[in-house]
This record gives sequence, C-alpha cells and structure tokens, in this order.
Amino acid sequence: MGRNGERKAPPESFLFSEARSTNAEVTLPCDSAILASGHSARDVYEMLHSEGVVLEPKGFAVGFRIEHPQSEVNQWQYGEEWKRRVVTGKKRTDLANDSLPRGGVPVASYRLATDSALDSSGSPRGCYSFCMCPGGQIVQASTEDDMVVVNGMSFSRRDSMYANSAVVVSLEPDDKVLEEYREEHGVLAGLRFQEEMERRGKN
Repeated sequence: MGRNGERKAPPESFLFSEARSTNAEVTLPCDSAILASGHSARDVYEMLHSEGVVLEPKGFAVGFRIEHPQSEVNQWQYGEEWKRRVVTGKKRTDLANDSLPRGGVPVASYRLATDSALDSSGSPRGCYSFCMCPGGQIVQASTEDDMVVVNGMSFSRRDSMYANSAVVVSLEPDDKVLEEYREEHGVLAGLRFQEEMERRGKN
C-alpha cells in the first residue's frame, strides 16, 4: 500500500520472478534492454532473427587450445636454474617438473600476441593467446553431440603437470573467410562458420 492507502503495483523484478516460477508470460515496459545471452547462445540469435529483430554481426575470435608440459613453461619463463624452484607440493608434479624442494617462484604462465600475422591473402590478422591456464587441464565444453568445444582451467594449487592456453585469431564481419557464409546466411554468417568449425573438430 502507498502512503494514502492506494494499492501499489508490485515491482517489476517481482513480476519477472513470478513469471519464471509459474512459466507465464509477462511484459515489462522499458526504453531499452540488454540481453546478455553469451557467446554461444546460437538459438537465441536465431530466434531473434526469425522474429524480425534487427541484428548486427560483430567481430569474434576463433582458434584451438594447446597443451604443454608445465615444466617446459617454467623453463621458458625462468631458465634452467630457476625452473627448479617451482614447487607445487604435489610429489608427482614436482618430479615431472624436475623441481628442488626449495620453492621461491610461482608456477609460470605466459601471454602471446601479435598483430602482424597474415591470412591466406596476405592481409594482417591479430593472433593471440587467451585464457592461459597454468597447472591445469583442458575440459570438454560441448553442448551438442556432433560438435567439439573445449575450455581450460587451472587447479587451485596449479599442481597439474600440464599447462594449456587458447590460441586464437580475430575475424571481423567483413572477413574474406566468412564471404561464402555471408552469401548464404547473411547476418548469421558467423554462427554458421562457428558451427562448421565445431563440427569439423569432431571428425
């Protein structure tokens, strides 16, 4: 109730929660809205497109995840002597890393980036490492049976014998690689390209 006893409308957040719990539809008036659907919510973009919502393609990155022995990453960063001071406390890992029980330096990571990589036509293309995970493992992240998507993680103590990182290149909406997809799929060209790459990874 309001100050004068008038009944106040429930807050919109309550209406939204109520709609979710009862599986009902609710309309929330607003001047603008942000739909934070995430990178791989292809069904959301396809639904919006089919409903006539105007979409604009944006650049994205595509690549693969590479795994190394953590001992090699330690040596790259610290050299032959100091790599031995990376001690995780996990005996099997420390033996594989050729560590001495002294400690002193953290498990090593790295970052790579260049803007001088060239595509097949000789045009410059950005290439960089992303989500580098020292002392961890590669994990399955696929949501469809006939496709492969992976991610990476570090253990809390970074005590795995392996490190991994994504290595990706950037694609802009007008990229030549997407040309045939644009001709057939228009604004959804990037989604179709992404699907095909994930499907090829399965084979």
